[in-house]
Amino acid sequence: FEIVSESMLSLFSFRHKAAAGTDADEHNLRLVNAINDDGRIYLTQTKVDGRIAIRFQVGQFEATAADVDTAFTVITEIARAMD
Repeated sequence: FEIVSESMLSLFSFRHKAAAGTDADEHNLRLVNAINDDGRIYLTQTKVDGRIAIRFQVGQFEATAADVDTAFTVITEIARAMD
């Protein structure tokens, strides 16, 4: 993974590094769609410097460190399954 934007309050954007020879934008679109289809968390996409990125935002007052850990687990689990 790579962070592709400065964090603004509780928001930042990242990309998953695609395998060599794979279109990185298409790969990250497939990843964000797979994460959302899974249903445990919901993320949105954006463009940073003209490239697809995934937005991660924790803005609820009730959000806990465990919620962030769960999101990380879901994201990495699905990304590994795509590799």
